[in-house]
Amino acid sequence: MNKTKNILAISFGILFASGVAKAEFKAGPFTITPGILFESNYVGEFTGSTSNRTQPTYGADIGISHDSSGAYIYSAVKKLKNYPDAASVAANGTFDNEFCNSLGVANKIQALNYDVSYENCYVETKTAQNTGTFYFRLNSEVTKGTTIGAAYAKNSTDGNAASAGLNPKFGEDAYKVFVSHDLAFAKATVTYGESNDYSKFYSVGLNKDYFGVNFDLSYWNVDLDNWAMQTTLKYDDRDLLVLKAKKTF
Repeated sequence: MNKTKNILAISFGILFASGVAKAEFKAGPFTITPGILFESNYVGEFTGSTSNRTQPTYGADIGISHDSSGAYIYSAVKKLKNYPDAASVAANGTFDNEFCNSLGVANKIQALNYDVSYENCYVETKTAQNTGTFYFRLNSEVTKGTTIGAAYAKNSTDGNAASAGLNPKFGEDAYKVFVSHDLAFAKATVTYGESNDYSKFYSVGLNKDYFGVNFDLSYWNVDLDNWAMQTTLKYDDRDLLVLKAKKTF
């Protein structure tokens, strides 16, 4: 517990020391936005699965967007800690790093915002394999301060775990829907999602910028009863409290 508190304190210290103003770098028709990030628990956006065995995750990212078209490139590198015990490391590798790159277009048609992208992720393992995913996102402000949205994810590779005799590509398709509302002190968001043959989840979160740092605190309830491998692995459903912090420059 003390180790986790120390990591949190150090990470927030770095974030606040980096300054309070958000800046974007212009290069002709392009906007460049670098950042650093911290997550108390690395939770899958469309699954609720934890990718770092409850260890804090930190990293850096950069986005390059074309101002008029909305086309963008986004890259992020994260430091992970999936397997803390020696036996698992010997069998699977360290899972120490994740490197993801996305290419997409984010724009709007009247009041409807859309974001279509493809992401390729590489995770450092003994059997390292790139995972590709297509994303399609929509959202719209329905009343002042209230936004509804939906998103769909399609795994285009064999990146999900496979096991003989069981569904070899659980989580190949996933979706989520959400509603958010601007409160006086933060933006509140409620989300429900499903990942086929894997998980169902809902989350409730608060998001706010303080001193130039974006904070996101969310509670997740994840149901794994639908997982094809549940009969053999017996994973428990989980409740998670996740804190994220990101500083853009």
